[in-house]
Amino acid sequence: MPEQSAAILAEQLRIVMRSPAPIYFGASLAVVAAICLHRELPAWLLDGWVAMMIVWQGVRYLLWRRFKSLRTDAERAGWARTVALMWSITGLLWGLFGAAYLVPADPEARFFMLFIVTTNIAGGAVIAASYVPAHAGYIAGMAVPSAIAFVAHGTRYSLLLAAMTVGYALAARGAALFGNVGVIDLIRLQVEKNKLVSSLREAKEAAVLANQIKSRFLANMSHELRTPLNAIIGFSELMRDEMFGPVGNRRYAGYIADINNSGHHLLAIVNDVLDLSKLEAGSMRLSREPVDPAVLVADCVKVVEPQAAAMQVRLRIEAPDPSLRIDGDMVRLKQVLLNLLSNAVKFSPPESDVVVSILPATDGGLAITVRDRGIGMDAAGIATALRPFGQVENAWTKRHPGTGLGLPLAKSLIELHDGTLLIESEPEQGTTVKVVLPSTRVTRVTSSALAAA
Repeated sequence: MPEQSAAILAEQLRIVMRSPAPIYFGASLAVVAAICLHRELPAWLLDGWVAMMIVWQGVRYLLWRRFKSLRTDAERAGWARTVALMWSITGLLWGLFGAAYLVPADPEARFFMLFIVTTNIAGGAVIAASYVPAHAGYIAGMAVPSAIAFVAHGTRYSLLLAAMTVGYALAARGAALFGNVGVIDLIRLQVEKNKLVSSLREAKEAAVLANQIKSRFLANMSHELRTPLNAIIGFSELMRDEMFGPVGNRRYAGYIADINNSGHHLLAIVNDVLDLSKLEAGSMRLSREPVDPAVLVADCVKVVEPQAAAMQVRLRIEAPDPSLRIDGDMVRLKQVLLNLLSNAVKFSPPESDVVVSILPATDGGLAITVRDRGIGMDAAGIATALRPFGQVENAWTKRHPGTGLGLPLAKSLIELHDGTLLIESEPEQGTTVKVVLPSTRVTRVTSSALAAA
């Protein structure tokens, strides 16, 4: 892919140009060479070469600064020829220095020059190895002038030195090509990782934005829906109760009751959707007050009793401890328990019991359990029921439709109270839903306080 190729090329160039250290080293070494060889080489030759080297290193530094200011891979990739030319000229200047190897008469001076040349070949070859054209230009610039000078000298040893120079350059070139394969693979992996990280970051930002839009939409729509729904419910109740006189035909009374029931049902759905969106957005805030779990359960059982009586299901409360108190939001806890009781009654057969128990946990917490002997669920059904809008498909759910928001909403509200909601169920054996609140949310009142109450 062109984008990936540009990114790989840009990373190669970035590695080659990552530091100005070679520039500082080259300029410093040229000055050292000038000081040490001022009596061994003609002044015009040495001074001219040093001047060119110092000027060139200054140009290199300016180009390096310009490269480092680039911000995109496309801009860096556009510098490929410039980088290759920079290293080729640098190699050529050092190659011209090496071509003067035979000028000094002192063997130590020659050894010093040879050491400088080989050090530069080795060091520069390593630095430029990530980008093949730059490496090739540098090695060729270093080797060719020296090899020509050795061949021109014509002696046996100079010819041997020319051959060794070419062999050394080819060996350095081969090593660079061999290592470059691994470098390219590492760069490709790095580019792919960066691209994946960027994609994940964009996906996360898009998801956050979508969630914010969804939350705003649900909040606005819930408000727009609840306003006319309240009017529908209110006016239908007036008509149902015939507050201003008889409606007339009795069929209309049945229709009005249906309108009122449907309005209440739709309002409950809107409220659940709004609550769920608040929970997902992290914008729901709980009030904190001491809640008597016995009173909480009794109030909820009283609300659900008409539904239970209509379905011939008995409701029982087991062993409430009057000294226990919950530090939580009364309204939200009641919302959770009403949902659990309503589900238990809905999916229980006639003449069965739904039992609510309040028991202290061993760790100082509190467990409120709702147990029925209804249709039950398997593990897959439990997982489905805990997902928003998830509904277990069976004959009972077709007879008792719902939105699939009750259990997910209850679970989220309990987790907001630092607690957990656990479900144990087997098909045709019933379901036990346990709400466990931690010890940090549970207190006990003294017997004197109970007596005073």
